[in-house]
Amino acid sequence: MTLSRRTLLTASGAGAVGIGASACGSGGAVDPSESVDLDADPATLSGEIGLLTPDFIGDDRLVLDEEVIAPFVERTDISVSVDQVDWNKLNEKISTGIAGGIIADLIMTGVGWTQPFAEKGIFAEIPADFIESLGFDESVLSSTQFEGKYYSLPQALDLRFIGYHPDRFAERGITEPPTTLDELAQVAEELTGDDVVGLDYLSGSAGSARQAFVFLLYAFGGRMFSEDGLAPRLHEEPGRLALQWMLDLMSSGGINYNLRAAEGQPSPFQRDKAAMSLVATGNWPTWKTMTPELCEEGAVGMFLMPSGAGGDPVMFQGGTFLSISSLSENKDAAGAFMKHMLEPEILGIANAATGKVPPTPEIPENPMLARNLLTSFALENLPYAGAAEGGSAAYMEVRTNLDGIVESCLTKRSTVTETLEDMKSLCDDAISRL
Repeated sequence: MTLSRRTLLTASGAGAVGIGASACGSGGAVDPSESVDLDADPATLSGEIGLLTPDFIGDDRLVLDEEVIAPFVERTDISVSVDQVDWNKLNEKISTGIAGGIIADLIMTGVGWTQPFAEKGIFAEIPADFIESLGFDESVLSSTQFEGKYYSLPQALDLRFIGYHPDRFAERGITEPPTTLDELAQVAEELTGDDVVGLDYLSGSAGSARQAFVFLLYAFGGRMFSEDGLAPRLHEEPGRLALQWMLDLMSSGGINYNLRAAEGQPSPFQRDKAAMSLVATGNWPTWKTMTPELCEEGAVGMFLMPSGAGGDPVMFQGGTFLSISSLSENKDAAGAFMKHMLEPEILGIANAATGKVPPTPEIPENPMLARNLLTSFALENLPYAGAAEGGSAAYMEVRTNLDGIVESCLTKRSTVTETLEDMKSLCDDAISRL
């Protein structure tokens, strides 16, 4: 079936996910159902493809150009142009591109983005046999599927867990990291005092109040949506426990909601004003620059978020995922470049530059990655990286407004019950528009 871009957008109702205007440019006809041939010999492919990425900013761009793209261009007849955009403007950029009929052939997005764009027919299906051949852990593939088919692949992960200052533990006679959420709360309270907060959970490393909530939601055994993505689950009992856990710790002083780092300044944990903190693997470059003493072996202890439901601990999964545009007129070339970016050596080079984590530990030895202790810890615990946003084609709408709902609860403008009702209403409304 061959569709114009206008036909595709009209049929998909793309505007419902913030894709924007329903009008589109007069670009040539494309066939969004045309499959990607990942077995095509790259030497037989030619033309130009576009890569849309929110990563590789600043000095990292040189690595993308010279160590990721250049080797691919040298062995093929395919040229690659790069369109770089800030994460905060990525959705708008994709929406504008679709509306204008000009969209990159290979698109890099985040966790939770796959289902909304796959449901609207914007992402092309990626053959399952190729994905199975990569040997990636199931935990990093959970966000790549829609209705049982794959539409994205992880290229870089941003994983979050708890870091602590071992000397603060020693001062209070704490010899082991907590193994339950009750213990974590107790330890946070014990460590609080003398101008030090026990747990910095809500500052920059959390990403947002939304993500801080989602992390705890999974730790309490919950999930955001039903398996089919058509019913919310975040408002159920684990959601209530997650919100109450944060509120209780804020009341006892174990978490200080107002604890924030000034822009461009070290975090409270880096300044030793927090005994424990939610840390992200992406913190490593900042630590190296601002507080290199934290990068010494043994300077920071690490543990996974304990379970509050008697199960396994969990690690929060963010990251950057690759998808091929169904609107691409050169899908096979885009597929060949995607495969190139997922080659173990290239994954190592790219992630060493961005400070993120390859989606597999099976990469050649890379000195920069080997020295990154946050990455090493994350790779050792990759099977626990099950706490992730999304799970519904309606998530792009939910994502936009969920932050404010959680913030309203944390600032006591809404009760826990009201917050959960608002979450359910937000999700139900968004799902009803699918």
